[in-house]
Order: sequence, then structure tokens, then C-alpha cells
Amino acid sequence: MWGLQVPSFLVIAESGEQKLVSSDKYELKIGRLPECEIFLDEAVVSRRHASIFLHDRKYFLKDTGSRNGTLLNSRPVEQEMELCPGDTIGIGSTRIIYQHPASICFDADLDPCAQTVVMSRSARPTSGKPQAPLELLEIVADISRQIAENRPLEGLLEALLASCLEKTCAERAAVLLLDEKGELVPRACHSRGTSHPKFILSRTIAQQAMTEHKAVLVRDVANDADLKMHESVIGLQIASAICTPICQGEETLGLLHVDTSRPEQPLDETDLLFFSTLASMLAEKLKNVILADIALAKHSFDEDLKIAKEIQAHLLPAEIKQIEGYELAAWYHPCKEVGGDYFDLIVLKDGYAIAIGDVAGKGLGPAMLMSNLQAVTRSRAQEYTDPATLLAVLNNDLLGRVGDDRFITFFYLVLQPQLGKLVYANAGQNLPFLLQKSGSLHTLSDGGVPLGIFPESSYQSHSTQLGSGDVLLLYSDGITECFDRTGELFGEDRLKKVFSSVGLNSAKDIQGSILTAVDDFRQGQPYADDRTLLILKKL
Repeated sequence: MWGLQVPSFLVIAESGEQKLVSSDKYELKIGRLPECEIFLDEAVVSRRHASIFLHDRKYFLKDTGSRNGTLLNSRPVEQEMELCPGDTIGIGSTRIIYQHPASICFDADLDPCAQTVVMSRSARPTSGKPQAPLELLEIVADISRQIAENRPLEGLLEALLASCLEKTCAERAAVLLLDEKGELVPRACHSRGTSHPKFILSRTIAQQAMTEHKAVLVRDVANDADLKMHESVIGLQIASAICTPICQGEETLGLLHVDTSRPEQPLDETDLLFFSTLASMLAEKLKNVILADIALAKHSFDEDLKIAKEIQAHLLPAEIKQIEGYELAAWYHPCKEVGGDYFDLIVLKDGYAIAIGDVAGKGLGPAMLMSNLQAVTRSRAQEYTDPATLLAVLNNDLLGRVGDDRFITFFYLVLQPQLGKLVYANAGQNLPFLLQKSGSLHTLSDGGVPLGIFPESSYQSHSTQLGSGDVLLLYSDGITECFDRTGELFGEDRLKKVFSSVGLNSAKDIQGSILTAVDDFRQGQPYADDRTLLILKKL
């Protein structure tokens, strides 16, 4: 025998009515509000009376400012109190008994036998009651109305089970749904009157019902020769039970189980048809709930992306500060809402630093790493004016944060504007192009290992000179790796050709010409990566 490790709370009303509330939520609210996981309809109960919450794998009870107080084992709850199995919570005239794990378990020995009736989803009752009583038809209509209401799933399921037990011979009912791991988890349980709240489910019957998409009726369980000596059956005196899958098309969402201990009022084929119908109605509701949850999660994710996009837009320079005697143009566009490309202009004591980087990957993860790269670069730029030294510091700082499957390419230069001198170091970034006024094109070919891969990586600083009319082009691989309809890449050779042909223009015009050439080349094909361009021209 194996159990489902889900906390459960047996709610016993003053009338003796019982229901078992099971939930995998971190907090269960108790009160008079319909959305409370444990809903108590008593005037002395506050709207938000108390709550049970999970902390460090233990459950605690706290009173949330109720008017009439909360009791735990007859003692007033004045602060958070840990719950132990068997503890009794008193709220008004209601008692809530903490049970852990949930009193729902599967029994491998309680298997189908000669007393089993199997009904497919399209079947109709073949014996017993040829037609469903009017009372059951009325409850089907009532269930339809309840399902159409916009209310929390747990509260809806409990209300439906309570209605079913009131109108049928069943004494206990439970809805179990499959979680993301494919395991059955109880979501609602209800027991009528003083019936024993514990359920014994046949693992074999449950698997048969779900895999074959067929409802199963087990009749006269307690008197069956193969089962009557089973200890759990004797203790609960189960007379008959129904197990029906909750299916949407070919997809199984969970299971509906009902049983009774009354041999004089056994569950029959009409009950089988009724609960199969109920399971079909629940499947439709659950599918709508799942789609609504997906839509809500997507909306929440979209809002998070929107916020991340706004934050990233503020992290990158909104306007490029112009350097006297130079033109500087910058352009950045992420492949998705946010991206991993980075560029910056940092004012130093004796000049300016220009940076461009690319975090491997696309989307939110690289964007977060990009913001970290920017923060570290800006915080260390004034301290380490030598580019190679700064790259080594950045590498050691980022090592361990980047992750095993990521790295960062990075190019960093320091400009002494009056001299036109560039000192730079490269950590795996695309090699920049230097176009001289004479038309000669050079590649700043010295590079190093990307950041965040190896500890104690070393880098070298190099220098070059910008003469009047000379232009430096920095770019990310999203520019050269865009492709046309045949899959051919734009490539460095095309970029060099376009760059050489427009080098006499202003930095802004050079940037526009390159972007136009890339757009014309790809012929409407989507961009596969973030794109960044930086143009520095000495006047």
C-alpha cells in the first residue's frame, strides 16, 4: 500500500457533515469568503479568519485578525503555531483536524474481479435502471450551472461532490488530478454524515480507468470472496465503488472516485452513467481552467518581459554623448523583447571608454547577465584604465555567475581624444574594422578568450591611431549572421564592402547604410540574434 503525500484537513461541521480538504498550495486561507480554500459559512467566522501555511516543510496555523478568535487543541492562537497530525483547529462551531498525509491511498490488492462492470465513454446502461431518475437529471443541470460560474477550482469541486453525495447512494467522493510529474494528487474530497473519511482506491482499477478511458463499477466489494478478507475493506466495509477517468479527448486529466459502505443501496449502472457524465463535464471545466491558467501565466510573463524591456532600455545609453572632434553613432535592437548585446560609453578622467559585448544566447537570461556585465564594467572602469587588466578583472568577477553553457564576448577600448589614440583589448568579440580616410581597410585582429569560461584568463592591450576622417566600426554577430531566403549569411565580406563604400559619410549615415544593406539582403527573413552597431569617426 502506498499513499499520496499531500496534506489534508478534515472539516467537521456542527451538523456532523464532513469534508476532506487536500491541497498542494503553500497557504490555505480559512474564512467566510468564497475564495477561501477552507470555506466556513458561519456568521461568527470572519471573512479572512485564519490561515494554514507551509514553512520549512512544516505546517503552521495563524489567526489573521479574526473577531472571535481561533483555537488549536482548545488553546487560543495568539501567534503562529506549528501543526502536528491529529491537531484540532476550532473556529466557531467547526472543527478542522489536521491529517498528514492525505487519507487517500492506493491498494494494489483491491483489484477488479467478477463483480466489475466496465463502461466506455460512449456506453449506455444495459441493466438495472434503464433511465436516469429525474432527480439525477436535475442535478446534472445544476452542475452545469455551477461549472459555468467563475469560482476557485477547489471550492467548485467540493460543492459538486457535496451535491452528488446528497442526490446519490454514494457516501464518499474524491477528485484526483494528475500533476506535472504524472502523479495523482487529491484536489477535493467529501464524506457524507459520519462516514469514514478515508478512501481506499484500487491501483489496478485506477490505471485501467485512465489508460483505457473507461469508467469502472465494482459491485458488492465487501462480500466478494476474493476481497472480503482484506483488512482495509473490512475496516471500511466498502460495498461498491465507481472509478471513472476525467478525460479531454485522448488526454487524461485525473480521476473521479466514489464509494459506499451500504450493501442495501449499492451503486449501479445508472450511477456509473451519472458519474461518467459528471467526469466529462469536469474535464471540460478543467480544460478551460488550464487554458485560463496558461493565458494568465502568459500575460504575467508578458508583463514581466515588458518591465524587463523598460529596465534594459534605461540601462543602455538613451543618447550617445558626443565627443569633441568626433562623431559617434550607436544602434541596438534585440532579437526578442530583451537581449544579451551590450554597448556603452563611459566618461573617464583622461578620456572615454567604449564597450561592446554579447552574452551567448537570446532572451531574458542573457539580458540579466548583460545588466550584470554593465554594472561590473562601470564600477571597475575608473579603477582599471588599462583595457587588458580590466578584462581580466571582469573575467574573474563573472566566472561562476555566467553558467556552464554561457559565455560573454567583449571588446573594450579607451580613447584619448586629443591624441586620437586607441588602446583596446578583445575577449572574443567580432573583430572591429578601421577604415582610413585613404580608403585602406584594416582589421583589429588581436583577440582573446571570451569572459566567464576559464579562471585567470589573460588578455593583451593593443593600440592604434585614428587620423582625421578615419572610421572605426564595432558590431555584434547579429549583423553578419543574418541570412537570406537561401540560408546564406550576410557575412564579414559584405559588411566590409558596404563599410568601405560609405566611409566618407557621417557616422549616422554610415550606420544607416549598413542597416539598409542588411535589410535588403535578408529579404524579409527573421533576424536570428541581437544586433548592435557602433561607429566612431574622427572629424
